[in-house]
Formats: sequence, structure tokens, C-alpha cells
Amino acid sequence: MTKTAGTVLALVLGLTSPASATGQDGRSPAPPGDWVGTWAASASGVVPNLPTGYPDRTIRNVVHTSVGGSGVRVSLTNVLGTVAARMDAVTVAVADAPDRPDAVAGTMRALTFGGAPSVTIPAGGEVLSDPITFAVPEDGDLLVSVYTPVPSGPVTYHQVANQTSYLSPNGDHAADESGAAFTETITFWPYVSGVDVLGRATGAVVTLGDSITDGNNSNRNANHRWPDYLADRLIAAPGPTRLGVLNAGISSNRLLNSTWNPNALARLDRDVLTATGARSVVVLLGINDIGGQPQHREPSEIIAALGQIAAQVQAKGLRVTGGTLTPFGGSSNYTEELEGVRQAVNDFVRNGGAFDAVADFDAALRDPAVPNRLRAEYDSGDHLHPKDAGYQAMAAVVDLDKLDSRPPGHRVDTWVGTWQTAMARTTPGTDQGMPNHSIRNVLHTSVGGDAARVRLSNALGTAPVLVGRATLAVATRPDAPDAVPGTMRGLTFGGTTSVTIPAGGEVLSDPVSLAVPADGDLLVTVYTPAPSGPVTEHPRAYQTSFITADGDHAADEQGTAFTQPTTSWYYATAVDVRSRSARGTVVTFGDSITDGDKSTVNANRRWPDVLADRLAAKPGPTALGVVNSGMSANRILDSSTGTGIGGPNAFARLSRDMLTTSGARTVIVLEGVNDILNLAHLDPETLKLALRQIAAQAHAQGLRVVVGTITPIKGWRSYTEEREGVRQAVNEFIRTSDDFDAVVDFDAVLRDPADPQRINPSYDSGDHLHPSDAGYRAMAEAIDLGTLR
Repeated sequence: MTKTAGTVLALVLGLTSPASATGQDGRSPAPPGDWVGTWAASASGVVPNLPTGYPDRTIRNVVHTSVGGSGVRVSLTNVLGTVAARMDAVTVAVADAPDRPDAVAGTMRALTFGGAPSVTIPAGGEVLSDPITFAVPEDGDLLVSVYTPVPSGPVTYHQVANQTSYLSPNGDHAADESGAAFTETITFWPYVSGVDVLGRATGAVVTLGDSITDGNNSNRNANHRWPDYLADRLIAAPGPTRLGVLNAGISSNRLLNSTWNPNALARLDRDVLTATGARSVVVLLGINDIGGQPQHREPSEIIAALGQIAAQVQAKGLRVTGGTLTPFGGSSNYTEELEGVRQAVNDFVRNGGAFDAVADFDAALRDPAVPNRLRAEYDSGDHLHPKDAGYQAMAAVVDLDKLDSRPPGHRVDTWVGTWQTAMARTTPGTDQGMPNHSIRNVLHTSVGGDAARVRLSNALGTAPVLVGRATLAVATRPDAPDAVPGTMRGLTFGGTTSVTIPAGGEVLSDPVSLAVPADGDLLVTVYTPAPSGPVTEHPRAYQTSFITADGDHAADEQGTAFTQPTTSWYYATAVDVRSRSARGTVVTFGDSITDGDKSTVNANRRWPDVLADRLAAKPGPTALGVVNSGMSANRILDSSTGTGIGGPNAFARLSRDMLTTSGARTVIVLEGVNDILNLAHLDPETLKLALRQIAAQAHAQGLRVVVGTITPIKGWRSYTEEREGVRQAVNEFIRTSDDFDAVVDFDAVLRDPADPQRINPSYDSGDHLHPSDAGYRAMAEAIDLGTLR
């Protein structure tokens, strides 16, 4: 059942989410325009020695804008928290001064989340406020205040703010215009992670880096980091300011290792690829890999990681500028050997061809007489970090004309997802990985193409994994490890045949020419030569794949070496194809019912597979790929612990499994049944707000959102009448809410007319929860293909 034409038109024009356009539940409608980020801070850790958070205290964060606008929305984060964080009041106001907690009179506004004044953020997740009309000043200061009434566990924060923010000793002071209650100062930003504005800006620049991007040793409360100076240059350029600037720097951050903060590849999806309005990225990373502990004396590893960041940014359609590493001669970690590594990395940045443009920060800051050192007038005193004048000099060498879109004449290929899986856990018993193993993953395509690229994941791993070789081939059939002769292709990563995937990260292969069949089967084979830590996997594939412990057989066309069958997918998480006909991808996001639990093994009869078949059967070329981000036992609100198969909760995996999928245009969400069946007394309002929040974040990325009603549960072992009541309440909300662009009534399709709380026996796999193949087909056939754009 589709929503009104006006709602769909608003989404297509990119105005605001349907719910905020209607003002439902008292939400203030925001004016039309383009959403762009004006400020951001990356989660770097949790506040030390604060295991219970800030109960009955109010946090007042002071943040500095780049571009202004006529509307605002705020992102709050709990991505590094271990329990849910409850916030009973959140406000935004214009700051009276950058170094005081007082608001400009008359500017205080309460924020809501799905119309509610309070919000609970699941561990590992983020939330986005409803938009409100609000005059956001350009190059100004805002107050984002958060009241946390109860203990909330470790507090996610950005450690090095170079900005004073404030705490109240007790009570809810979020709406206070006066700052009198805020008697304690802090120099970090708890919980707040982003501010977006509606305005005339056409996009945003994300600056990805370490302490030098973070602005270490710049003057506090002065906004003299180099990204701030870059924003000033953009503001001073003739005409309206066209680009916001978002700072994704984290002090001590690295490419290859996580320390007390996530490495760059582990946070790329969250901090860069989903940044609101992102058009361009400036990367300055690697100096901590060289000089920190452990020291990396081999430049090829750093070069490969920088190339991987460039590849993933460009795959998202963004322009990427590489920054040369600045001098560190005289600092405590300097050696001539490490200086050689820096020079090699800088040669790659300047001449390697990985980047669309180069910002030569090294040339801007180095001492002409002693090029391995900072110029004295730019040195903060530690011989590593610039002072304000140095940061200003860095911003001056960024070419503003190369920050907007891809270069003129750049070929834009249409890449769409043809297959995907969501990583749920690490494989039990693989503390040392699978050394000297070759893993042959068998996977099924939706759309075909003339080239392919493969994404490999170590998202849940705790140590780097070395992939010695990876290959792609067409499978002879879906239940065997043999390749069609002549189709075996070696995969490369930045031109090299091996790649190291940092813990928590993913890598994207270079494209390879291959006639990828639609509705066919591929082999993605990974050889891991050395111990690597726990193996990231999707445990319930309903597809047989194959393993050998007998060395490197990744390039074997014959599958005779692969003697061990498995029902999991290891490391392989996505395949994209270059297509002449497909214009995008449908992401199916859910739990075991989307994962295809109890469907026939090796038959590809999950409902997303049948949906792909329906799209392929339409007259003309297939327009949309279909990828499956279902995860058995997954919940919206809670994550599995240890090696449980349910994996990260929906909020914690949203950016990786939905928002950054190649070519994503529409998402079909079917989640909530595991929350209902596992919690003792679930409030349906909590699930309603969570579904609204998922839709809001998808809309913020320009995706169309279709939500499925929760299917019958009577007869399942944990069924109760109370839980059935929650399911009915949530389904009624889904059917009637204006927060979604369309609804598919899976409940109505599958229920037994004689006993509507049960699955129709003809669609029941036998456990009274999961459909049979016939049930999955009925679900797919209920989807109106016209709702998938």
C-alpha cells in the first residue's frame, strides 16, 4: 500500500522525511532545502572512570558551525557504549559566546525523536533528531544539551575537543537559557556527533584524519583547527557558501591498528560515507602508524590502507583529496628510518594516482632549511603538531575548486549490489583464524554485469587478517566448489594480490572484467596464510560453501581440494557489478525471516531471492539488484553477546549493512519479532520509535523506506498473549504511520484466516515462526514492485 503522492514527491525532491513534512505527533515542519552537515565529531572512546554515565546530570556541548541554514537536526551517538543510553531531554540553542554555557535569548528549542521528547540509544547505535525550523548561524556556535536521568553505562565521547563544554551537578537543565547551572567544565564532547542544517549549501567536505586534523595544540575555543580555517576560506569565497566542513579527525588515530579509538577503516562507513551531504573527503592519515607503537616500518602497508580508503570513498561517488604527511623531525618518535617511510608514503600520495587531488601539507609546513622539520613559526613546540599559524597554512593549500564533485570528464559507472550478507559473529573455535586455509564461498547473484568488485569483511574481528589471495569465478552449479572454465579471476586491492584487513574494517577489491550472470552463482575464494584472530562470518547462509586446510587453492578451477562443506559465509560480505541496465539496489534488512531461515538449502528460495526473480521477470532489462542484509536472531534494540548468532542490533549495523550498500535506492525493513519474543515486558512504543528512527536515518541518506508488518508468532515456544498484543500494536502503527513510503503487509499474507495469530499451515515451515518456501514466495509476491524505485 503506497503512501500519498505528496509524500513520495517530497522524498524524491530531497526535502525532508515524510513524517517531518507532515508535522505528525507535534513535530515542527522544517523548511525546504538541502540537508548538509555543518559540524561533526567522531566517536573516539568512552569517558574514563565513568562506568554509570551521568545519571541525573545535564551535558551542554558547545559546537561550532561551518555553514548556516533555516533548519536543524542533531545526531547523538552511543556507538562505543555497552548498554542503552536514555536521554529524557535534548535541546539546541545559539550560544551567546564560544566560551560560555549561556544561550542567546529566545533561541532555545527542544528536539524530538519520532515526535517523542526522550530517546534511548541502543548500545552501538546512533539516533537522528526530527528536523525543526531554526536559524543556524554561519561560522557560529550552538549549544546541544542532553539530560541523562539514569545510569547509562560508559559514555561515548570525542576526547580532544579543543573546546570547553559544560556539566550541571544535578537535574534537568537542558532547556535553561542561562548557563548558571553548568558549574563544571569539560574539554570533550559526550554523546553529540553531528549537526545538519537546511540551507543553500550544496554539500559537505569531510576531513578524515588524526590529531593534526583534530586540531591538537590549537588555541582552545578559537576554532583554529585546519578544517575550521578551510571552512573560513569557503565562507569568504564569492557567492553563497557552497560546502559545509565536517571534522572526522581523532587524536592518535591510525590506518592499521585500533588503540583506544577505532582505526580509520573500522569507522569509515560511520564517519565518512554516511556524512550528510558529503561530496568530498580530504584524507590525512598515517603519521601515527609510522611513529606510534607498534611502528610500521614498511610503507607498503600504509600505502595500501590509504589506497583502500580512496577506493571506498570513490565507490560511494565522492571526490577524495590525499594529504601528504607533515614533518615530525625533532619529535620524540623520530628516526631517519621512519622519515624514509614518511617520504615513501608522501610520494604515493603525490604520484600514486589513487586520489582525485592532492593537498601538499608537507610542502606547506616544512622548514626549507631542514625539510624533515616543521618551520619554527608553524611549530606548536612538540615538533609534530602545528600551532594556529601552521593550521592556517595547511588550509591554504587545499584547492577549493577540487572539493565539490568528481573531475570534469570523469567516467561515472553504474555499480549496484548484486549480493550481500550481514556479518553476525566470529566463528567459534577460530581464535587464531584459519591459517593456511582456503575458503570458497558460494553465493547467488540478483543482477548481472560486465565487471565485478568484491568486499571482504573483518568487521567483527579483533586482529588484522592477512588475505594472501582472493579470487572470483562463476560457479558451475550452486552446490559444488567447481568454477566454470575460463572464468577464474584473481582479485587485487590497489593493484596488489594480497591485502590486510584491519580489525573492524572492510576492504573493496579493484574491479575485474567478468561476465557476471544474473540469477546465477559465483565463487569468492579467500586464502588466509597466517594466524589472524577470530573469523568474521555469517553463520546461517542456507547455502553450502567449502573449505580446505591444505594451502592456497584460491585459483583452482576444479574444486577437488575443497573437501569440507560449511553452511556459513566467511569474510565475503558483498559483490557489486557494473551494469548497463540496473539503476540501483533494493536492500532487504531484517532478521531470520529475511535471512531465509528454514528455506531449502542451495535453492535460493528466501523471499529476497524471489523478489529478485520477480524484478528479473518484468519486461525489459532488470532495473534493480536485490541484496540480503537479513541476520537470524537479530533484534532492533539488543545485540547478541559472545558468539550468539543474532549479531549487532539493527542500530549498530545500520551504516554497514544498509546505508552504504552500493547503488542503494530502496530498503525493505522487517524487524522486531525477536525483540517481542525475547523481552519480558516490551513496550510497543519503544519499537515504534525505533522503526521511526531507522526510517529517519534511511531517509537522511536519500533512501526510500518500505516497512513490512511482523508475521504471526502463535505456536512459537515463547509465544504469550502479551507478546501477541505488542505485535498487533506495532503492526497497526506500521500500517497507519506516515513515517514510511510504503508498507508491505506480510502479516496479512501469511496468517491463517481461521486463526490469525498463527501462520497459515500451507506457509508454515513447521516451527510456527519461519515460513516455508511457499510462505517466502507469498511474501515476495505481496510486494508492489511499483514501490521500489
